[in-house]
This record gives sequence, structure tokens and C-alpha cells, in this order.
Amino acid sequence: MAVISLDIGTTKICAIAVDADTGEVLEVLSDANAFVPSGNSHERIQDADRILEISKSLCGGLIRRHSPVDCIGITGQMHGILYTSRSGKAISPLYTWQDQSGDLPYRDQLSYAEYLSENSPYRMASGFGLTTCFYHTRTGKVPPESYKICTIQDYVAMRMTGNTQPVMHASNAAGLGLFDLSRRDFDRDIVRRFGINTDLLPDVTLGSVVAGKTAEGIPVCVAIGDNQASFLGSAGVDRESMLVNIGTGSQVSVISDDYEVSGHQCLEVRPYLDDMNLVTGAPLCGGRAYALLENFFRKVIRMAGVEIESAYPYMDALLSRTSPSGDPLIVSTRFSGTRADPRERGRIENIGLDNFTPEAMMRGFMDGMAQELYDLARPVLSGGSFRLRNLVAAGNGVRKNPAMKSVLSGKFGLPVKVPLHKEEAAFGAALFAMTGVGMFSGFDEAQKLIRYT
Repeated sequence: MAVISLDIGTTKICAIAVDADTGEVLEVLSDANAFVPSGNSHERIQDADRILEISKSLCGGLIRRHSPVDCIGITGQMHGILYTSRSGKAISPLYTWQDQSGDLPYRDQLSYAEYLSENSPYRMASGFGLTTCFYHTRTGKVPPESYKICTIQDYVAMRMTGNTQPVMHASNAAGLGLFDLSRRDFDRDIVRRFGINTDLLPDVTLGSVVAGKTAEGIPVCVAIGDNQASFLGSAGVDRESMLVNIGTGSQVSVISDDYEVSGHQCLEVRPYLDDMNLVTGAPLCGGRAYALLENFFRKVIRMAGVEIESAYPYMDALLSRTSPSGDPLIVSTRFSGTRADPRERGRIENIGLDNFTPEAMMRGFMDGMAQELYDLARPVLSGGSFRLRNLVAAGNGVRKNPAMKSVLSGKFGLPVKVPLHKEEAAFGAALFAMTGVGMFSGFDEAQKLIRYT
């Protein structure tokens, strides 16, 4: 028997088939996701129905080749929202987690995101779904026929099962903001105070419940946030492991029972499984920092009249035959700012006559990415309540860049484990769905399918 799982990422949509008995990933299919051009420079939007079409096509191909299929799990990019009609159809684009409308000026010299944070007990950021909805509400941009808001993964789960109302797992709901972690629901009184129509908020569920069935009768589990899915698919419910995930974005996460964390205003506590939470730090640039450098190298090569499809193979080859310099470049990779200060920018320092080289830049960028994650994790690493023994490293930013593994191990001072299976978020969504349909008695049993290289 097989399980199908779908991960709707920012740049890529991926579907995997997993052997339900062994956890072996039988097949991986993917297709590119793409942003839709917008006349507004602050918008970062994608076509929700095109994403649905790709998702159905990928899952359909796996179902045909790996039937019978026990269930389908779904995860995807957090924070973003779209508006749906009463019939369950998308009536807006997907406003992604990279949307910058919340950084626009609102009142009292505050941006929309800052105003929400200053006037509520919640820290809000641009890209959070309810920050975007607040901006739309105040500027009259909420579609008049809007019935509900939801994430893209909730939308796909709803449409695949023929439902007309989304059901949102707490992991996704918290990503929209203005969420009461202790009650595991939106703080609807606060939402109403800001003038947002609370009828737009979907129902929130805590468990790995079945959202419905496909036309073929395959159970589809409610979608889970990609940060939580990545942790489940990489570390399960292991409290002695910290997860570093580097993809388009990046996160550092660890399990906690607490609802608050002190020591860093950029750390978030997010709902995980059952009563467990994740303490998570998420840089705004993350893995895009290294992609920025690769793009710069390609432009330099193009300046010489040479076109290449990718500079990554050349970058990897150069790193493999050179050693770290004793006089490294010091790079801050906060090129997109931080959640606390979106106006902050990156820096390259300690430039000398001998270290202004491509290899020094690559190592400096990797060290900067690791340093930003380490800075976020520092309160957890120094806290007495955590007993961490391993650093689990996941995501293509680690898998496709072997040097990153040693950089992370050196920075965190922990041995690094990399999951044997790729597409960790999709694998975690598969474990989530398998537990939801009763194939495992609990998540501690489900995590036994995780293997490491």
C-alpha cells in the first residue's frame, strides 16, 4: 500500500509516493510554481487555480502508478492567504508569505504590521495572512463576494474533496497571526477590533483529521503547515533534536511545551502536534541568500558574453578544491530585513586585498546564513530546559550544498544528521495523514519510518 503526499512550496510543487510499510519514497514528481506579475510592487502573488491544477496532476500521476492508495497528505507554504467564494472557488490570487503590503505606511508613523503589533498582544509581520487581510480591509481590496480566507494548502485540500468550506489545522491558522496559542484558535475579539470580518475566518482543528475524500474515495487529511511538516518528517517528536531547514526560506525549530519564549523577539512559538509546540526562528531571506549569490555570478559570467543555465555546479566544484581562508569575509545575509526590522539589510565586511574572491564569498554567505539561524537559536541552546544532542539538517539548501552541513555543525557545535528521504515536508505530511487515518497509534510510532544518511 502507498500514501501520496503533496508539498505546495513557494518555488516548487512536489508530490511523493511513500511505501506505507517501510517509509521508502517510491517516486517523486514536481513542477515549478511561479509568481504572477502584479501592478503593485509590494504584492507577491500566485495563481491559486493553477496551483490546484498542478497539484491534481501530480497526485493523479502517482495514484495511477501506485494504487491502491491509503490516504493523501498535504502541506505547503505558511502565512499566505487567498479569498474564496461561498461555493469554495478562489476569487483572488494567493497573496504569499513574501507579500510586502504589511510594510506600507498606515498611521501614527507605523506600517500596517507595526500597527497590529503595537495595538495587540501579538507580534505581526508583513506576509502574515491577517496582516495582508487587514491591509485589504483598510484599503477596500477585500473581494466583495468573499466568504472565507485560507492558505493555499487548505484550498487544495478543500477542492480535492469537493468541499466548499476550508478546514484549517492550527499550524496553518497560527501562521496567519492574531492567534491565541493557548486556546488553539484565532483571537476573534482582537480580529474584530481591527475591523476585519471574523466571518472570513475558517474553522480550526487540532488533530490530523480527515478533511474528506477524493472522487476515487481516497481520504485526504487536513493540511499541515510546512514548518511543522518538515519537523515531523525529519525529527518526528524527538525532543533532543533541533531542526535546521534551508530551502527558499529557512527555519530553526525545536519542540517545547511552553507558550512563550524569552530572549529573542524574532522567535515564535507555533502549534505543533496535539499539545506540543515548536519554538521557531525564521529568517526572511534564508536560502534565497545563496541563490542571490548564484544569480550574481551568472550575471558576471553573462557580462563576459557567456550564458550558463546554472552556476551552482561551478560553485560546488570550486568549494571542493579550496580550503577556508584564515581571513574570511564576514557576511550578514539579512538581505530582506528581519521580522523585527524589515528595513535592515545585509552587509559584506572584512574585505581585504586577498579575500575578495568567489570562494570567500560563497563561504561567507554560508556562514552568514548559519550565523543568522544560530543567533535565533541561541536562547534555546543556552536554556536549561532543553537537552539537545543532534542537529537535523534538511532542505535542498543542505542536500545540494554539501559544504553547508559542516558549516552548520561547526556553528552549532552539534553533530548533524540528514534524513535519508528527500522532500521532508511532504514526508512529514504523509506521516501526519497516516496517523490521521489510523495507520499508526500515534506520532511516536509514525516517526519510526524516518531514516538518516
